[in-house]
Amino acid sequence: MTTIYCDEAGNSGANLLDPKQPCFVLASNDFSREEAESLLEHVRSAQGAEPKFTALRKSGNGVAKLIRFLADPRLSNERVVVDVFHKKFMVTTKLVDIVAETVMHEFGRDLYERGANIAMSNMLHYCMPVFCGQENTDRFLAAFVELIRRKGVTEVDNFYAAGDAMIKECTSEGFKGDLFPFVERRLLHIWFGEHLDSLALDPAIPALFQHIAAWGSRKEDRFHVVHDDSKPILASQATFQDMLALKGEESHLIGYDRRKMRFPLRALTLTQADSSLHPQLQVADLCAGITNHFHRCWMADTFDDLATATRDLGRVGWTFDGVVPSPDVTPEALGTSDGEGTTAVDAIAEHLWRRRQS
Repeated sequence: MTTIYCDEAGNSGANLLDPKQPCFVLASNDFSREEAESLLEHVRSAQGAEPKFTALRKSGNGVAKLIRFLADPRLSNERVVVDVFHKKFMVTTKLVDIVAETVMHEFGRDLYERGANIAMSNMLHYCMPVFCGQENTDRFLAAFVELIRRKGVTEVDNFYAAGDAMIKECTSEGFKGDLFPFVERRLLHIWFGEHLDSLALDPAIPALFQHIAAWGSRKEDRFHVVHDDSKPILASQATFQDMLALKGEESHLIGYDRRKMRFPLRALTLTQADSSLHPQLQVADLCAGITNHFHRCWMADTFDDLATATRDLGRVGWTFDGVVPSPDVTPEALGTSDGEGTTAVDAIAEHLWRRRQS
């Protein structure tokens, strides 16, 4: 039976907005042990130590090994899956999901239909620094992160103080209206409460969900998932287990347009393991590290030999999805014009409620 192996790069833990680590990447593959061992021959040292991206990229010889690894044709888009999260933008998307979507749902509107949540996130990402200033925007996003992590009275006050500063400095009257759901304290009771998990902003959790869903759409048969040791995944293990289909349980398409997925998830099991025991996890580490390096170079507009090779060898194609900003705001440009489907969030919440009642 197939096993999917996952490892991550760029996890900065509680310091989600660390400017030195702007991206989070999760990579996965379905290689056998023998295939993975063969792939690792490109990067192994004479001493036979476990190859790590962070060590290899520090020397010219290590980079040359990584480029040889990248050039192996077995590392195709069919065997490797990568998800990229631009962490600052992800905070904006969570601001939209947690605040705006909940408030609009309260008033009978579905923000996920036709990708309105993505459009709003893109608009806020590009417009907040322009109309309100970069410093105010950074303070506002950081205050939101602290509010979700700690959920205290002080954090609530700091969040709305940052929102007041956004409104005060905003140079566009129209954009002040766009900020209303986020800065209006009278709406707090609708979206804020004990139900908010302190891990709600951790990219490791939605990234793994997306990977399991992606492999579920590729594989006819059920499969196992092994993730490199990860505290956020361990903390959410029970919830993930409830989202996996039971033996013989049928999965159905949920969600809208290109975002549809089979649910419950088609993995049979989710476990964690030490990478030293699984060469497939070592391959995932290299793919995640390489992709993270590429995106850091892309964001800084300074391509080195490794980033150039990643692009020229087509390994950017590993990325099947991501949380990365774009200037697109129309359903047509976003690929979300097909309004048919169901709200994935509601379907997942209902499934979890039923599972926990049984």
